[in-house]
Amino acid sequence: MTQGNASQTKYLDCHVHYGDSSYKDGLIRIMDNLGVDKFNIVCTPHPTRLSLVPDALHLKAHYPQRVYVFGGLDISAFFMAGEKAGQVFADYVDTLLAMGCDGIKMIEGKPDMRKMLNVPPFDGPIYEPYWEKMEFSQTPLIFHVNDPAEFWDAAKIPDWARQSGWFYGDGTFVNNETQYAEILNVLKSHPKLKVVFAHFFFLSQDLPRLAGYLDQFPDMHIDLTPGIEMYHEFSKNPDKVRDFFIKYQDRILLGTDIGAKALLASPELGIEPAESKVRFELVKKFLEIDGEFTLDPSQGYLFTKFEGNFRGIHLPPGVLEKIGHTNFEDLAGRSPRKLNPEKIITECERLAIVVVAMGAARPGQPGDPSVAKKIGKYFADFQNL
Repeated sequence: MTQGNASQTKYLDCHVHYGDSSYKDGLIRIMDNLGVDKFNIVCTPHPTRLSLVPDALHLKAHYPQRVYVFGGLDISAFFMAGEKAGQVFADYVDTLLAMGCDGIKMIEGKPDMRKMLNVPPFDGPIYEPYWEKMEFSQTPLIFHVNDPAEFWDAAKIPDWARQSGWFYGDGTFVNNETQYAEILNVLKSHPKLKVVFAHFFFLSQDLPRLAGYLDQFPDMHIDLTPGIEMYHEFSKNPDKVRDFFIKYQDRILLGTDIGAKALLASPELGIEPAESKVRFELVKKFLEIDGEFTLDPSQGYLFTKFEGNFRGIHLPPGVLEKIGHTNFEDLAGRSPRKLNPEKIITECERLAIVVVAMGAARPGQPGDPSVAKKIGKYFADFQNL
């Protein structure tokens, strides 16, 4: 392994998950130890609490100059608003921004989530008011669309993905090319949409195709959040990949998925320092190192063993600065937006009611009224801001 020059880049992680307020101190220690200057919490729907936005804003209230928040949409609209869900989403953009969110996170394009929520076509009339609002307001969006292509192929899907319920080839999930087509239609209709496609848009294996989209849509961006398969794909031809990164240096953002394991697999363990470190080091070494490097796959959540070592692409310092933090700051601001405690309290009160109502409306689904108390515990803190 050949190490490049020591990087002085201030890294901003654009893709961090935060599943519970009890993780606060541990997450801050992790980011301090990793040398992550600022970071962005991406909020996804929660099976019992509906929304993790209150948790994220609670963290931001304690670290207002360090924490950005991309709030999730109110998925209760899928069940309660029907054909008007898109207008509800459009109005909710205003709610999130008024509270102090810095952008929007959507995971509704992940096939299992789309199936569970019965998400309508993204390029259909239901979503149109939402896309209009997002484009007009220039609100940045981080959007998870699809998963690795092999998840649709019974002969190629890895065992760990199948065990996670991510085999999509049985005909009950959206086809990945169908979903790509929907998203491209959205971009054609709304070319100024400020969108970041998470996990390299799951096109690391086809850089010419991805380059064509980036050329066609100047406001489209991609993030580097693993998918471990991305980094093995990148390592097959590092010179070609390096050229791609230099050409599109203004369109690529650093992300890690720190906190995903705690959210999806082991909430009782919190956000683990060792697992977080291996995620960050994978992305950092890939960007900085000239030559091969290895990581212990047992330390990273879903970091299963592939053939061969990783290879870094040793980017120039100016490119590292852009990918490391300034590209995100150009989208979301040099500093996080200020919070509005009054708006946050109002939304917490509404969420506490909706969580209980969702439980009553969907028998057998999580909706314990005690969940409302968990949301309600933030009221006093926000009132004291």
